[in-house]
Amino acid sequence: MTITTQIETTDADLVELSGYHVYQNPPEDSKLDVNGKKFRVVNTNYDHPTGLDAMTVLNQKTGEISIIYQGTQADAKYGKLDLLTDAQLLSDLDVRQVEAADEYYLEMKKLFENEGGVSSVAGNSLGGPLASEVVVEHPDDNIRCVTLDPALLPKGKMDPNRDYDNIVNYFGDNDVLTKGLIALGLEDRIPGERRDISFGVPYAGADLEHIGSSHTGFKKDMAPHVVAGENINVSADDHIITSIWTGEPLYSGNTERIDITPEALDKLSKALIGDDLSVHGKYTSIDSYMNKSQSLVEQEGERFTARLNELQDKIEEITESHFSHPLFKGMSTLAAPILLELDIWIALLGKAESFVRSINKVLDSPPLELVEHIVNIDLNVANIFEPPRELLSQFKENIVDLLQGFKQLSEHLIPTLLSGGKQVVEDVFVNDLNAHYKIVNLNIEKVSKHIELFNFKTNFVRAEMVMRDKNLADSITNKGSLLAVAPSMLNSSGEPLTESDHMLVGMKLGDLILDESIAILTAFGNNVIQAVVGTLIGIVSALEGSLEATILQIKSKAKIDSVAIPMDFLGLYSNLANKVNAIAESAIAPLEEITGTLGGVRDGLTRVFFGFPNIVNEFKPFLQNAILDQFKLAEINILNGVSSSLHGELELLFEDIIYQLSEHKGNSITALHDTSQKVKADLETVREQIERITFS
Repeated sequence: MTITTQIETTDADLVELSGYHVYQNPPEDSKLDVNGKKFRVVNTNYDHPTGLDAMTVLNQKTGEISIIYQGTQADAKYGKLDLLTDAQLLSDLDVRQVEAADEYYLEMKKLFENEGGVSSVAGNSLGGPLASEVVVEHPDDNIRCVTLDPALLPKGKMDPNRDYDNIVNYFGDNDVLTKGLIALGLEDRIPGERRDISFGVPYAGADLEHIGSSHTGFKKDMAPHVVAGENINVSADDHIITSIWTGEPLYSGNTERIDITPEALDKLSKALIGDDLSVHGKYTSIDSYMNKSQSLVEQEGERFTARLNELQDKIEEITESHFSHPLFKGMSTLAAPILLELDIWIALLGKAESFVRSINKVLDSPPLELVEHIVNIDLNVANIFEPPRELLSQFKENIVDLLQGFKQLSEHLIPTLLSGGKQVVEDVFVNDLNAHYKIVNLNIEKVSKHIELFNFKTNFVRAEMVMRDKNLADSITNKGSLLAVAPSMLNSSGEPLTESDHMLVGMKLGDLILDESIAILTAFGNNVIQAVVGTLIGIVSALEGSLEATILQIKSKAKIDSVAIPMDFLGLYSNLANKVNAIAESAIAPLEEITGTLGGVRDGLTRVFFGFPNIVNEFKPFLQNAILDQFKLAEINILNGVSSSLHGELELLFEDIIYQLSEHKGNSITALHDTSQKVKADLETVREQIERITFS
């Protein structure tokens, strides 16, 4: 096959027209620059009462007429009818906008009858079924249809006995809307061949800002998508991979064989090293993306200490919020307010004891011994205060144990959580990522040199062809080899790639570390924190009961005004009763102060005891973010995902190169064929290594 220059309207042209230009509503007679070709808008049909928006364009080089149907435009004059049409497409109703699209085609067919009629139709989203409807309804018109992320045809429109091989549908692998149709099993309502391409970005973003461009295939003004300072080409048409020589899309098997001529090798060389869409241009982008991705990981490595400190602060903050009591602030220190409060409680208990002792002193002072003898008061201080004092001592010991537990959690356990269960302070996930990135980016540099070497060989062989014989077929058939010199250069394949034993389970390693760390944290909580907290809850309950009993004893045994005395002994009895009651009230006041605070302490301990699983769950996202910052991970995911997709595109291109260079007898072409196979194998290796560190 002799190579001819491709000037007709291509799939890529129709995708750009339907995914970008038609949404701009260009007026009639507008000039459109599409992939270096000039188109003119020769008719428009905007603001149709059914919601239909469409334009007809002329390829000024070839004279081809194409109708481009616009997708859903909710903000347009009749945008609500677009939304209604979207809903009706799910039914078997006669959809008015679909009928209007067919009517517009018939109008344009008649209008441009002298120019050969309409040769192609295209549309994105809702525009997809509007375009494919034309082909379905007019099977004998030999119309070509190209759609991008199309919606469905109404049920019953398709003929199950037809292949619709003149309809091609490009599905973006980052378009959530098309994925949704496929997931619902509705793909069979989209006629024609499905071709998966990769454009847009592999996640929608927190505010879903990427959904639009991943569905239409283009951002406003065809701007790139910027991630971490890197410009990513998200234009859908640039991701339709075509043969270097024939321009045919490479999605349906091998293209027709070509003759390997100097002209063919010149095309190959220009495709290898040229603009940003050349093989080397795309690989330069990959190199930039992956270096930026590595720098994001390195930034996380440099923040290791800060990430640990943030984790320590966060576990304390979450735990203290569950205690919900000011006495439990600063639990990871041995100087938390609860310790000071305990000393206050002990002092208050001593104060109460002192007041009770003073009651006995009052009663023992003359001339009140006689009254004491009559009323027979016996306030045994040891019996009253020993139980609460013992419980306060136990409470303090266990509070110290609890504080030490939280100190151990914050200062010793938390720093090991990023080590994947190892009892060392190590940033294991980020370290493993970094080690893998160094190998990947080293291999990318090697592959870039291999592409340059392949291009050098291509130009060398082309020059030899021109020099030795201008008839390539005769040279290969009769001489077997074109080369008289430098066979070792053609046999050189470049430096082999480096294997990596890092990130063998991909980004799931982060999940494994997270799961292991959560298990460690949960076990520590159960065995240390909850065990001590449970003991403390029991002590608090016992202490509350003991203090209440102490108060009751003081009240009952110091209450002497109810004792019947024959005479008041000059008012001594009344004075004694008043004095004893006043002292008893003074003794009870500090005990009630303790019990008043104990209720809040008990509630806080109970919340932590039963709520520790909630503490762990609240802490989990912060731990996940500390393993690798989730915002940076999103950027890494985009950069790596795009790099992986670009590798897939280049592999598809090299499949055709390998095929076209195969089955030739000449040693030089065989050498080029072998080199192309080596480059493709290298691409596959690097892509696999990138996919290990691409979150999915």
